[in-house]
Amino acid sequence: MRKLLGTLTGFLAGALMVAGAASPLLAQPGVSSEMVSFTAATLRGTGTAVRGELRMPEAGSGALPAVLVLHTSAGSSGDRISSHYIDRLNRAGIATLRISMFPDSRSRPGSTRDVLPHTFGSLLFLTQHARVHPKRIGVLGFSYGGVMALVMASDELVQEYTGDKAKFAAHLALYPVCSTHLKILAGANPVYGASIYQRVTGAPVHVLAGELDTYDEPDSCPKFIAALREDVRKHFATTVYPGAHHVFDEPGANRQHRELSARHGVAVIRYNADAAEKAWAFAVQFFSENLATKN
Repeated sequence: MRKLLGTLTGFLAGALMVAGAASPLLAQPGVSSEMVSFTAATLRGTGTAVRGELRMPEAGSGALPAVLVLHTSAGSSGDRISSHYIDRLNRAGIATLRISMFPDSRSRPGSTRDVLPHTFGSLLFLTQHARVHPKRIGVLGFSYGGVMALVMASDELVQEYTGDKAKFAAHLALYPVCSTHLKILAGANPVYGASIYQRVTGAPVHVLAGELDTYDEPDSCPKFIAALREDVRKHFATTVYPGAHHVFDEPGANRQHRELSARHGVAVIRYNADAAEKAWAFAVQFFSENLATKN
């Protein structure tokens, strides 16, 4: 009986540790999981409180690469996507930090600039972690989080928030509403000036998008990259999956979304198994290659 109670206690403790995530993953063998909270140490928004789930592969003795994971506009409590990437990254020996960018997990702030202390603060937090290599940290974002994953490649924003103390080594953005970034380039965005894409950190940036994305214009991501200055554009690339809609990597998704659709007033959110499998595999390969130790 005592042994059984001990087993049940351990299981409940593990379950509570990840409570609040929409698709929680209990730590698989060889991966530890803990809920963390810290205050952002950025040059702006220094009092910002950040919380998230840090998952750490336990194998090996050296410093690990890590990926910051950023949710969609549904918030961390509505995140049904990122666990599929986190599981695969952890199995590849990459630590992950999935944070909540919104104060109450769901209601988003006035603009994406309001959460830059969260994202750059998380980068600085990871650089100070004893088991993380400070130069081998990437960022993975979905939709709203994908917007963040793109803008944080800006050298101007890096200087503004970290003073060049830290920068991401690789950026992967999924369906990041590229019409937003086209407006930035045109000087028509009220939050970011066109200057943020005049100079980038030089880290590789890749966008994964869907051919049938009606949340955005389907061709806006290739258009955005083509519109970048040549010396900036060389660091960016995009892959567009045929037949894929917005949030194509959420298993079981098949619904309509009435907010911000650029084309038809209603955006289709639909799972595409083929595109999802390719995106999951691409993420592991992208970060494994770009966060590898460079001689």
